[in-house]
Parts: sequence; structure tokens; C-alpha cells
Amino acid sequence: MFLYLLLTIAANLLVGFCAAVRVRQLVQHQPSIIAIESADLFLGELENENPIEIHPHKDHPHQKPPTPEEVIPYEYLAALEEEAIETNGLVEATAQVLRLEIGRYRAKLIEIENRLREAWYQPTEENLHEIADDLDAVNIDWLDKQAEAAQHLDGSTEGLGAYSDVGRRLCDTLFDQTAQIETTLSNLQQMDFTDSLNDACRKLVLEIGRLIDLSHDLRDKMTETIVTVLRAEKRLDTVDKKMKFDALTGLKNRTGFECQLFEWWRDDIRRERALSIGILDIDAFRRVNERLSTEVGDEVIGAIGSFIGDIMRSDRGFEFPMRLEGQRFILFFGDVGPRGATSAVERIRQTIQATSFQYDGEEIDLFVSAGVTEVTPNDTVPKVMTRATTAMRTAKKNGRNRTFIDEGHGPQPIDPPEYPVRPKIVRISE
Repeated sequence: MFLYLLLTIAANLLVGFCAAVRVRQLVQHQPSIIAIESADLFLGELENENPIEIHPHKDHPHQKPPTPEEVIPYEYLAALEEEAIETNGLVEATAQVLRLEIGRYRAKLIEIENRLREAWYQPTEENLHEIADDLDAVNIDWLDKQAEAAQHLDGSTEGLGAYSDVGRRLCDTLFDQTAQIETTLSNLQQMDFTDSLNDACRKLVLEIGRLIDLSHDLRDKMTETIVTVLRAEKRLDTVDKKMKFDALTGLKNRTGFECQLFEWWRDDIRRERALSIGILDIDAFRRVNERLSTEVGDEVIGAIGSFIGDIMRSDRGFEFPMRLEGQRFILFFGDVGPRGATSAVERIRQTIQATSFQYDGEEIDLFVSAGVTEVTPNDTVPKVMTRATTAMRTAKKNGRNRTFIDEGHGPQPIDPPEYPVRPKIVRISE
């Protein structure tokens, strides 16, 4: 009897041990529930497109572990490790890698553009053919990278969980870019270098300009993707400092703005303090790039970023200029209402209008259109950005070089006083 009891106990222990091992295996291989808050809006939030929601889970507010199908390619991990960038999943990793690759692709386009401008005054058919061939090779290589990224995302759609819609939209963006680049490549193949070589130079410059504009658009959408993920996973307080600043202007960038707003709302949890933002966009800036080159255009943006920073410098400590994207800047006015912010924006606009920017003896007259809005207690980042951007675009549609304000009833023009600004000359380094 005693022996029977011992055998029964041993058998139960063995069954229990096996069950525990099996449960542990299941837990280790079972994807965790993605836990993030609603991201409100993904790409195209400034275009008033339908939002993509990422649903939260109350028990795990900060996790988003990759699912088994969401495997980040080794080459992406190596590229991110080289830049000391940490990511939480395939969508974020893809956007980060593409952001880096876009920078390299853009640099190659600018190098080809500079070669073309150097050959402009004494072009030869052979030289133009060589430039066109190099441009073709650079774009084919870039299309391969885009296709690879789209393939990774498309093959993991089912495993992206809450990010499946984000991944799909990212794929759509890449496919759209591919179609537009292929159109440019087709235009290059049909270009005739036997007639007017100067005509051919002009057409090549325009095609390169279109490609650079496409790279800007994709770069901005990659940044928006990254920011959407960081915001949704409440990781904005963990962003590395180097990711918050724009290398060209030295100002905070789009990610830096998100972090600044996150910190403001974290410190003002009841959202009782006044807060306003303004968006400035340099009018007709493409003409500067076409006239002087994209490289010079970058220097102009860097100079105007520093210029706006000097104008905004105040003792209050809560007013910051940041570079939103391209030739667009966002102004952060903490403890300032919308009317006060509008006065500050108007002073900046009038100062820029009165300033002569000079490069290599050439005068560059710059003007900006602006939109201002108050940040309300119930606002989200996408809502604020949409209002401010719509106000700025309304200013452009109504003649440019002016400011519109949205105080909750749609964009309205302002009739500002003439501020006593002194004409200045800003020489841009060659």
C-alpha cells in the first residue's frame, strides 16, 4: 500500500512537471498583446485623411513586442545598430532605415545636379548622356531599395497586428513613389540630346528637381511614421537627443516638436496653461532651388532657420522655433495665447519680408505664409497640426506673404499693424 502511494505521488509530480513545461513553452511562443494608445492619425494627417487607429490594451500600456511573423531583416538591424538607433518593430525599423537611405539617395541626386550645372555653359552631348546614365543608375538602385522595403512589409502584413494598416499605408506610399520615379526615368529615356543642348540641360534640371521633391516627400512621411509609432507607444520621453535636432538648421525637428509638446503636456497634466503654435512656409521656394541649385537652397533654409531663431529669442524661455520639414518651420509659444502668438508671427513675417538674403552677389527675396492656432485642452497633435497647416495653406491661397489664424472657427485673415522692423542684409556663406 505504501509503495502504491509513493508511485501515485511520483506520477502526479511528473504530470505536473510536464504540464508546467508545456505551459512555459506556450507562453514563450505566444505573441503578447500589443499595448499602445490610439495614434489618431498616420500619414497624410495634414491632408485631413481618415485616421488609422492603433488600439490600446489597459494592462500593458507601453509594450509592442514583435509578433513571430514580424521579423526585422538582418541588414536592417545592422544599419540601425551602426547609427545607434533602437526600434520596436518592423514598421518603425523600415521607416528608420528608409529615412537613412533617402538621405544618401538625395545626396547622390544633388551631386549629379551640381555636375549638370557645372556643364551648363559648355555642355556636350557625351557629357549629358553620361549624366543621364548616372541618374538612371542611381534611381534604379533606389527603386530596388524601395521594392525590398515594400516586400518586407507586404510579406509581414498579417503579423504586424495593430500596425497592419500603418504598414499597408507605408507600402502604398512606396508604390506611389515607384510609379512617379519610373515616369521620370521614362522621360529621361525619351530625351533628345541632338537638338539644343541647353534645352536638354534645362529639362534634366527639372527632372532632377522632381526627383528631389519626391525624396523630400518620402523623407517627411518616414518621419511621420516614426513619430506616430513613438507617440502611440508613449516612448517620446525616451527619444535620443540626436533624433530631436535638424542637422541643417540646428533647430529641433519634427520629432523634437513632438517631444517638446509631450513634455509640455506631461508638466501641465490638466492643460491649464496657454499654448499656441504657428507654422511658417517659405513662399515659392522651389524657384530658389531651380535658380541656384538644391545645395544652395539648403544653405538658404539653414540661414533662415538661424534668422528666425534670433528673432524669437526671448527671456520667457517657452518660445521655440523648429524645422517641421523642407522649407516649413513650426513655432512653439508656451504661455502665449493665439493673439499674442499671431503678433509674434506677424513680426517675424514682416522682418523676413524686409530682409535681403544674398548669395554670391545675388539677392534672394524671401516671403513666408503663416498659420496660427491655439492648442486647446482636448486637442491631439494631429488636430493641432491640421488646423495650423490649413490656416497656413489658406494664407497661400489668398495671395501669400500673409498670416491667417484659426481660433476654432476656421482660418481667418488678420489685419496686422506695420511693425517697426529694420531692413537687414543676411549674407549666406558660399
